[in-house]
Amino acid sequence: MRKRTKMLAGILAAVLVVGSLAGCGGGGDDKKSSGSDGAKSSGAEKVFNYSTNSVVIGLNPIMNTTQPDNEAHNLICDPLVRNVAAKDNTNEDIPAAAESWEVSEDGLTWTFKIHENAKWSDGEPLTANDFEYTLKLMADPNTAAVNAWLFDGVIENFGEALYNNGKTPDEIGVKAVDDKTLEIKLVHPASYFIELAGSIYPVRQDKYEEWGDKYGSAADKIICSGPFKVESWDQNTELVCVKNENYWDAENIKLDKVVQKVIQETSTAVQAFINGEIDVIGTSDSNWIKTVEAADMSNTTTVPDSAPEFLMFNVKNQYLSNTKIRQAISAAIDREALVEAIWDGRGIALSSVMPDTMKVGEKTYTELVDGKNYFVKDLQEQDAKALLEEGMKELGISDPSEITVRYASRGTTELSKKMAEWYKQTWEEKLGITVQIDMMEWNIMWDKIDAGDYDIACGGWGPYYNEPSAVLTLFDPDNGYFNAEKTGWDNEDSKKFKELCESAKFVVDDKEKAEIYLQAEELLVKNALIAPIYLYESPTFTAKYVKDYFVSTQGYRNWARVDIEK
Repeated sequence: MRKRTKMLAGILAAVLVVGSLAGCGGGGDDKKSSGSDGAKSSGAEKVFNYSTNSVVIGLNPIMNTTQPDNEAHNLICDPLVRNVAAKDNTNEDIPAAAESWEVSEDGLTWTFKIHENAKWSDGEPLTANDFEYTLKLMADPNTAAVNAWLFDGVIENFGEALYNNGKTPDEIGVKAVDDKTLEIKLVHPASYFIELAGSIYPVRQDKYEEWGDKYGSAADKIICSGPFKVESWDQNTELVCVKNENYWDAENIKLDKVVQKVIQETSTAVQAFINGEIDVIGTSDSNWIKTVEAADMSNTTTVPDSAPEFLMFNVKNQYLSNTKIRQAISAAIDREALVEAIWDGRGIALSSVMPDTMKVGEKTYTELVDGKNYFVKDLQEQDAKALLEEGMKELGISDPSEITVRYASRGTTELSKKMAEWYKQTWEEKLGITVQIDMMEWNIMWDKIDAGDYDIACGGWGPYYNEPSAVLTLFDPDNGYFNAEKTGWDNEDSKKFKELCESAKFVVDDKEKAEIYLQAEELLVKNALIAPIYLYESPTFTAKYVKDYFVSTQGYRNWARVDIEK
């Protein structure tokens, strides 16, 4: 989910989008802002209303991948499998378009059996051919599919086709053996591929070719395969989806209609929740939390976010090119104090870019490496000012005030300003450097990162699957989302980092693989290309009449099972 997809989070004011999304991001620091879900029963009809503070950009799952877009895809598209939120902050993989799947002994061939009665919303059969077409379309560089990079180095020949390196899309390791059997061949064993399979939303060839770049641009330019289908869509107001009577599991869908409303103002969203117009709300603002709690109309669930927040350093900057100066800036940050000051303690200070829930096989990464991944703690055991002085000496600088760096904010809200000023005060007081705050909207900040036009930026990423490579490969200097053109990281360390990530792909033993990831993370975090900061954690309030609406760190909403009982 990065925090923008080009992947963006939300808006740091008060009410958060409570959709659980894998591998995408959203907007600004105010990502914990106006987004909420809700349900309303009108007579015998069960209508579930939920809100987001950002509009759905488009309904083409290949091209539109912001957080609200992904929320919509989860409603109207059926991937091969679904990774859904379950009770007690757990998640599970359940059948979606594929009723079953199996993996060869060597882990390289995955075979998916499509439901016999799987259909599109117009009644046409949903087949293995649709998934073959979709993946080959994504592998075509002319398509410019936003998330195609996810399958580079995973599906056989996918990257070679995507980057015009001697293969064509027709040569990737994807084949419809028959209408109901899809075979996918991998480059290396990947237990996390089941999670990636949950992000493969099919498009239909005849409609894609008929509508071209208009596919997914309007309610009459989308064909649906999920539990719901689009009834109407006003981009600035609401997306209305109704039960898909042709869905393979239609008889077990509880809701008749789901409405995604755009509510940008926090106060409006909170009032809508209290009025029973929406039924799930998450908030980062202490005053709003007290208001919702005082209404005594909801159940509360609190889980950590899956998306690590981190600062990114542009090593093309003359000062940030020095490892010790970057380490000093990272070491100077008191993560616990920041979480308390900015989020009133609702967060988890990070010492590793990997959340403690990140797994390699059946065990957590942190457990497998015996906690040696807490590189931030290693840095903080050193004197930040001394690190700075060593770096200055290497650069021939005697006065820290000579060092000026720009901090690019991820939004212009009061909370974004508060965070920027907190960093500025910390670095200027502890290190004596000069910090220039560049306040900008989140989309502008991400454009500047894309162009490499920043010094320090507030990044973050919601992994698409719960395994360290989902975060590490973002920084592949050649093909990662945050590649060398964006970070300036093009040296011996970056080459070693890439080699480590590549070698881990072919390691079967979980502990050995984790140890390789540890070496890669050390180059990334201990050498301070990035500075992990925190995981956000806030309560989600669910109206008492909402049933089976689970909230977890990992996993999408299972809309086919959500119910309301008034």
